[in-house]
Amino acid sequence: MNKILLKSMGWLFLAQACVGVNIVLSKGLVNHLNPVIIMTIRFSFASIFMLLLLIRNDDARRFKFDFCRNDWFVLFAKAIGAGVAFNFIMLSGLHYTDANSAGLITSLLPAVVICLNILLFRQKMTSKMMLSIMISICGLILINYGALGSQNSKAVLGNFLIFISLIPDGLYYTLSKYYPLKMNNMLKVFMLNAINVPILFIIILFLPASLWSMVSLHDWTMLIIIGINSGLFFIFWQKGIKNIDAAYAALSTAFMPLATVILAWIILGEGLTLNKFIGMMLVMMSIVIYARK
Repeated sequence: MNKILLKSMGWLFLAQACVGVNIVLSKGLVNHLNPVIIMTIRFSFASIFMLLLLIRNDDARRFKFDFCRNDWFVLFAKAIGAGVAFNFIMLSGLHYTDANSAGLITSLLPAVVICLNILLFRQKMTSKMMLSIMISICGLILINYGALGSQNSKAVLGNFLIFISLIPDGLYYTLSKYYPLKMNNMLKVFMLNAINVPILFIIILFLPASLWSMVSLHDWTMLIIIGINSGLFFIFWQKGIKNIDAAYAALSTAFMPLATVILAWIILGEGLTLNKFIGMMLVMMSIVIYARK
């Protein structure tokens, strides 16, 4: 594994760790807060955080938008896919299931990204890619074994919603590689967050105003952390995606459920069984196998 690849994968792992942190923290909020309230505060703080960074970035301030219609479509598709669509469905599912299960279900994200690459962009499947993905899937099945065997009907619904959320999220990853937008990374991250804010405020107009009174000081603190993490995710992802192909990016997303499982174990006390540990090792092995030149 060369240094450029190793560095890129490191950035991608950090990006997935940010998502894992957000899933675990969101679980503590979604049981008593409306998902739209959570997303509105989160993306607002993420946009403010990125705007403060933009003020000190000369390249971003000098950037002139010279986008065609397709560029704007891709930008909005990426923003909404990884923003409102993914987060609303994910938070709705997280209301019915636990953070550990949410992390386990997102184990299927690499397979979803690969399927999108093949269906939308006709990416060819190599033997090495097939081997690494098969090992990854085996590890992910092992992680999920037993976690879904004794769920009640609401938890099953939650798990299903989390799986569905992977489709718009996977679309973001695929578009990031096949349609890279020629713009300053800081500005791009700001736009990806800020585009969601007016959409969410429009939705909030149709919700009861009393929902805001349910947000405690502790909730605000958690949401600020989640918002900053959201901005950091996009920064880390943009840095990592530049020098690797879509298959590497797809496999790197397997680190998100691993990070979620570990954080749920540390923060929420959710168990980490032997099956889950062995499954995580298989997933990491699949990444190393594919990365070998």
